[in-house]
Amino acid sequence: MKYFKWSLAAAIAVAIAIPGPVNTAQAAESAIVDYDRGNYLLSDGSVWIQEVDSEGYQQKNYNIAELQGGYGLTKDGKLMLLWGSDAPKLLPDQSGFIQINGNYALKADGTVWTLDGEHLTDYSDIVMISTRDGGLVTLSRSGELKASNMFGKKVDQFNSASEVSSIAAGLVDKVAVVLKSGKVVLYSRYLFDKDDLTKYIPTTVTDNAADAMFDGNGKLVVLLKDGTVSTTSSSSSDAYKLIKTYSKLSGVTGLVANSGDSIIIRQQDGSLAAYDTKTDQLEMLVLPGITDLTFQMDATDLTIGDKVPVQIYENWSNGSSKRIPLAEADLVIEKPYLLQKQADGTLKATGVGETKVTVRAGSASKTINVSISAEYTIDHGAFIKGTMYLPVQAVFQTMGATVQANAATKIFSIKLGALPIQLQLGSDVAVVNGTKVKMTGKVQTVDGTAVFPASLLKTALGAQLNWDGTYQTMIVNFGKAELSVQTKQTDQIVKKKAQGNLAKLIGKTYWINNFDSNYRFQKVTIVDVLPDYKGRYAIALKFPSGKILNSYEMSGEELLQTLGNKQYFFTVDPYKTYKYSDAIWAKIKAGKISTGMTKQQVELSWGMPVNKSAMQGSGIQVETWQYAYYNYVTFTNGVVSMIYTS
Repeated sequence: MKYFKWSLAAAIAVAIAIPGPVNTAQAAESAIVDYDRGNYLLSDGSVWIQEVDSEGYQQKNYNIAELQGGYGLTKDGKLMLLWGSDAPKLLPDQSGFIQINGNYALKADGTVWTLDGEHLTDYSDIVMISTRDGGLVTLSRSGELKASNMFGKKVDQFNSASEVSSIAAGLVDKVAVVLKSGKVVLYSRYLFDKDDLTKYIPTTVTDNAADAMFDGNGKLVVLLKDGTVSTTSSSSSDAYKLIKTYSKLSGVTGLVANSGDSIIIRQQDGSLAAYDTKTDQLEMLVLPGITDLTFQMDATDLTIGDKVPVQIYENWSNGSSKRIPLAEADLVIEKPYLLQKQADGTLKATGVGETKVTVRAGSASKTINVSISAEYTIDHGAFIKGTMYLPVQAVFQTMGATVQANAATKIFSIKLGALPIQLQLGSDVAVVNGTKVKMTGKVQTVDGTAVFPASLLKTALGAQLNWDGTYQTMIVNFGKAELSVQTKQTDQIVKKKAQGNLAKLIGKTYWINNFDSNYRFQKVTIVDVLPDYKGRYAIALKFPSGKILNSYEMSGEELLQTLGNKQYFFTVDPYKTYKYSDAIWAKIKAGKISTGMTKQQVELSWGMPVNKSAMQGSGIQVETWQYAYYNYVTFTNGVVSMIYTS
């Protein structure tokens, strides 16, 4: 509907593609019949709604008859909000309308309402409305023309409404009426009968018009019966006569909308075009289309379990960019058993392999290649007579396949996407997609796990196989994607390499001193060196009882220093080295000292002091040891003579 339409900048675009949800054939058959605030109405009643947050479009079939002011009037007389953060939505308790214009709507019963649902009781039996800048112009069935705003009320009286083709509210002070005879009459609140101030003097602009409307600058634009378009001037002296004809406009059949320096006209073939009155440029009004896609993943080299955010944008011909949530995107994963959509908008890696991910919108598409590897090495491989065997269930499940084992028939039924694979215990023949494939060995059980020759992955699935004899490991590659399978010897090989020279400690015997006060002077044997594979180690200490205790982790250098420090460990039995009484040993083990004890006994009980001081005279030597927390021990001639504790 004409008057007060929104900016046309988004409309003047080249539509090179139709978005995914729209049927191309349908769009081609349906012409654009109205435009408002970035929304397009098609002849089939569907409307292309511009999304305010993204400026992309969605097509909705609301059976719309007219667009105006951000609203749509349905063919059954209801109002829909089509523009704004709450759009689209059907207005509740609103029906029976035949026209909307600005902030007002006209019902079939002749009543006038605001779009907020307020009934304007001053108006009745109205057949036509027009608004501008809040002013309301109405035409009653009896032919009475009224204008609120600066006119007051009554503007003129016609014989009946049947004389009038259309009415138009101008900027504050003007009203135009197009009569069916072709006459265009212009009224101004400043042009009135001085003898009767309630009467306005009409001015005839032309007698040969088909339609008229005010443009965004307040000038009256008139469609003449010959299909040309002329306009008045914005100056007061020429505001009542046509002074300019738009040279690029001919064969025009209707005036549809206006915005600033642009007007939208309907051409003879029914199409709409936007005409810039300043630049004299005419451009077809066509549906915006998707020109390109932006498709990004935060990472494309994944490991199983990774969840990767995805960004998808439609780039539109009007210069806008619309973000498409993953759940709404036309996204195809070539091998869906490797990568799966998640409800949180991410793609989750579920199997080892390579796959293409393609997003489409209209005629545009983008594809990303993704590779997925296994983060951890698979156990239970077996190297038998020069052939590497892989565990059936673990390997195929890691590749994203489903595996069903039939204990009665000893058959493994594997489904890798749409590809069926069948293996049978005791057989060296696999069945891949119905074709028999000879393997280099039989499917067999090793240490309770069913295994198959690794070469099957190469012959049947095109994998690359790399045997690492040093670590007894098979590395399987599908392009950049990788999984590895180790034998039971692999862990020991890796561990031994990590231990290095520290492996020589295994089997050595020590006696615990202050390394652990709970086990002082007990004999232990190092039965293992446990690397964390990051440069730190723990030792496994075995007691004569068979109990094994693991130490805390430390660097290799710290470990050797600790074992070589008698404050922590003895390399010989202290009970045999120091011939003390049971009473003295009991005090030492309890961490106690008493007068009469020797320096050696105090050192065994309390450890090395933090500081020593000594003096000597008259054949007497006095020495004081300081310990933490202000504890002191004084020796006289090598024997404890005084103890001070805090």
